[in-house]
Amino acid sequence: MWCYIYRSTKKENCYLYMENENDFSTIPEKIMSIFGSPVFVMKVLLDGKRRFVVGTSDEIEEKIKTDGFFLQMLKEDDFKV
Repeated sequence: MWCYIYRSTKKENCYLYMENENDFSTIPEKIMSIFGSPVFVMKVLLDGKRRFVVGTSDEIEEKIKTDGFFLQMLKEDDFKV
């Protein structure tokens, strides 16, 4: 599955992963009001080859299929090596 990733203009280190480009109809209004205007980051193939800070490709894909989106909210601890 290909997915489109958008970053938040209101919340630092907050990203939305969606199956359809620029289709925010599956995102609850409350989340969108907190997220702000989405800024496109990249298109990614969820094939298991790419590593993610939060979740695996399979987990992200499952969340997109069941909820219509995957919301990634990183903490400062996620950046420590």
